[in-house]
Amino acid sequence: AAIVSGAVSAGVTLAILRLQSRTNPQTVDLGSNVRITEDSAIIQVADRAAPAVATIITSRTGIGHGFGSGFLTTSDGYLVTNAHVVANATQIQVTFSDGKTAVGTVKGVSQSDDLAVVKVSVPGDQLHPLTVGNSDTLQVGETALAIGTPFGLADSFTAGIISGLNRSTTAPNGRALTGMIQTDAPINPGNSGGALLDGKGRLIGINDSIQSPVEGNVGIGFAIPINRAQKLLPSLETGVAIQHPWLGISGQTITTGTADQLGLSEKSGVLVVSVVPGAPASKAGLKADGTPSTNDDIITAIDGQATPTIESLTQYLDTKSVGDKVKLSITRGGQHISVTVTLGNFTAQPSATP
Repeated sequence: AAIVSGAVSAGVTLAILRLQSRTNPQTVDLGSNVRITEDSAIIQVADRAAPAVATIITSRTGIGHGFGSGFLTTSDGYLVTNAHVVANATQIQVTFSDGKTAVGTVKGVSQSDDLAVVKVSVPGDQLHPLTVGNSDTLQVGETALAIGTPFGLADSFTAGIISGLNRSTTAPNGRALTGMIQTDAPINPGNSGGALLDGKGRLIGINDSIQSPVEGNVGIGFAIPINRAQKLLPSLETGVAIQHPWLGISGQTITTGTADQLGLSEKSGVLVVSVVPGAPASKAGLKADGTPSTNDDIITAIDGQATPTIESLTQYLDTKSVGDKVKLSITRGGQHISVTVTLGNFTAQPSATP
């Protein structure tokens, strides 16, 4: 599985593990899960959801087979999954819970969103889509139910809660993914592209990755909110390339501790650590040394809206389009200036950059 490592406090190194299984794993006893709803309610949800969720088996030259998951939201044969599930696949087999199989064809992929759509030619009356919920109204503590194919074990169903909202992680091509759902419903490699449901069985997210020091579930999983995905599916189904506005910087959220340590004049904002050569920010003259220092520009606002964090800057950019002009409020060497940037289209980078 592809792993993107990142350091956290106390010197602990964790990994964002894309949930796709490519090898035969050893069996691990994960212990018993705590039941958070009545058994009968979970059974009903599992029975209704299973026909809509499929196992995606991919073949790759020189790598072998991989397992992932996908699901239906309509009866027209389009399955939603993760981009990393079908990346570089030479052949795709889709298997439904009733044992029926079909050949899948990738119709559209967005690496920047880690989303893909796979088409299967199956009569509509044999397809049973999920009911789509509303991820915008989720609250921490709500029931979360996951269904997919962890380690190739089809139709696996697990229960937990929504552990956090508006989390940040990274897409396979290095773009920052913000607004992610965090859950402790146990998910593992092979769950990628599977459904995250609420307590009534409504689709609220697409299981994407886990954060773990041991490349296995430790109760921190991330899912793409379904409301975000729904906006992109029409383009993915027709193969239209999805563009994301881009500044072309690597930045660091300024905290009081960071400001004191580096001697910065601002106590919040985004410190521009590096600027991608030839990117929109570079063309607009943004400055950075390549390592955090007082010589770096600090972005304090965009179009008059405060940007106290990288996440807030990225979220605002996601409301814009490629080619739009934005005005950045910059602190440079203690001076306050405005810089206008024409947004470009995101290109893959070795690290997440807004």
